Amino acid sequence: MPEKSVPLSVRISVDDAEFMARLRIEGATTPSEKMRKLLAEARRRREAAADYGSALPMVRESLEPALTALRELEHEEGIHSEFALSVSEWLPDTIAFLVSGLAGVSEEQRGDALRALEAGLADRVFRLLEQTLRLGITPDCPAYSPTLVSERMDRVLSLVEVIRSSRSD
Repeated sequence: MPEKSVPLSVRISVDDAEFMARLRIEGATTPSEKMRKLLAEARRRREAAADYGSALPMVRESLEPALTALRELEHEEGIHSEFALSVSEWLPDTIAFLVSGLAGVSEEQRGDALRALEAGLADRVFRLLEQTLRLGITPDCPAYSPTLVSERMDRVLSLVEVIRSSRSD
């Protein structure tokens, strides 16, 4: 049995009305159909943030146009960047983890949840750091600018030395 619908009247600006008229949404041609699709999408996104497994595809979907454009440009230019690929793979995972990390946390669990979120973010940041450092093993790396990592390595190594010497004291 179809769900009963409720009439809803809203006032929107001329700019928003023009935007709505130009907006192309599959399966929606009238303003009412478009509004229902937009509401359904907003609900899906809100509910997807509740857990990592749902948040990850949502984040990937949001980033897909930019990542597709990146890959298309690489293809057209005949170049590739392992650094850009690493960040492109790291980013959706990290955003999904952050978005879902505190969903549904009770008041009693907040402290533990914050510590777990922080630890998970640190794990992800250090994995990306390790991947990036591996690209700096040689003076040239597979990136659009071959010296991208090596040019930045001296500052990182200086920080590592300061940390190492402060820990051995």
